[in-house]
Amino acid sequence: MHRRAGLRPMLMGPPLSDRATDRTVTALDSHIEGIKALLPKVYGASEACNQAQMEFQSILSFPANRDGAWCRRAALLFALSREKELASYFADQERKLLGDGRPTYAEDMRDRVLPFVLPRYLRHSCQAPDTFVVLSLVLAEMWEGEVLGNWPAGAGVPGLVQ
Repeated sequence: MHRRAGLRPMLMGPPLSDRATDRTVTALDSHIEGIKALLPKVYGASEACNQAQMEFQSILSFPANRDGAWCRRAALLFALSREKELASYFADQERKLLGDGRPTYAEDMRDRVLPFVLPRYLRHSCQAPDTFVVLSLVLAEMWEGEVLGNWPAGAGVPGLVQ
């Protein structure tokens, strides 16, 4: 059950058996709207904040097709890596279902996967949002708990298998 709540279902989409009722883009849009509203509260009224809000608005104007969904997912992952409030929100949501002290999917993504993947995505001017999201998902799903990058074995990353 915990695999169908929180961040994961928005990144993965619905199960293959339930593609007729795909509400992924709607869920992504509501979270991106929330991020847009969060930015001025965190950073105040500034030119940089206005620019970020404008960029999120342009993402919301993308078509609600497959390509638009990839862009929305990439924007959500980028925001997850940068906004601690968003990461806390997803972690709290997932923790309610887990009921134990294990790291949540959102925490694993924020603390282990995104620090490894995001610099490569930014280096290439964010030109392949689908590749960014798929690589993040593959690392989170298939190599859960593995140390990524050149960091010492799990240094500073809670819950990693060592």
